[in-house]
Amino acid sequence: MTVALATGTLRTLHRMHRQLEDLRGRLAAGPRRVNALKAAVQEAESRRDAAKEAVMQTRLAADRKQLQLKTAEAKLADLEAKLNACKSNKEYQLFRDQIAADRMAGKVLEDEILESLERIDGLKPAVPAAEEAIAAARRKLADEETRVAAEVTELEAEVARISGDVQATEQDLAEDLREKYQRAVRHKGADGMAVADGRDCGGCHQQITSNQLSELLGGRIVTCRSCGRLLYTPESATPA
Repeated sequence: MTVALATGTLRTLHRMHRQLEDLRGRLAAGPRRVNALKAAVQEAESRRDAAKEAVMQTRLAADRKQLQLKTAEAKLADLEAKLNACKSNKEYQLFRDQIAADRMAGKVLEDEILESLERIDGLKPAVPAAEEAIAAARRKLADEETRVAAEVTELEAEVARISGDVQATEQDLAEDLREKYQRAVRHKGADGMAVADGRDCGGCHQQITSNQLSELLGGRIVTCRSCGRLLYTPESATPA
């Protein structure tokens, strides 16, 4: 194999490995988008549940106050009956004072009950609004799941195709270079190769030696002493 052919082969392999990384990244991104939308559905459901809970708790509080009011009204009726049966002024005054206090407490309860009912009316609209948000989030999730399922089929087919091309192209490398290439790919994937950027490694940006530069300019492949990447020249610099 000529040095120019070896460089061209490595350049092609590097491009294909980058394509594979991009495809695999897109494959991984689909499920992440779906999971994010599932989380959005759960969040919307939590808001709905919180809205329902707020209405329920406020209604329970109002019911408890109404029960307290009924009990207070019954107690007040009993006190008024006792007031009419009083036999002394002192006893009469005591009952009157108690009745006045109980009526005041009852008025406070009535106001609190009214406030609770008004609060319930204010909280109720949040429930259907939350249900609408859940429905919208579920529709968005379903659409994304359909889209991702279609993408996965296409992307996996493309990964399989390019992976086959990689295996076929690898056979064009000389055995010693193939071993270096396979070691680099095994440890770093597509990042195990880099185009030389002038006098620098295109991966770690460290300067290469003069001897390595000469080899590169001669169309050979060298290993960066700083990061271990296989370096090759850009296509425009490949010798004829």
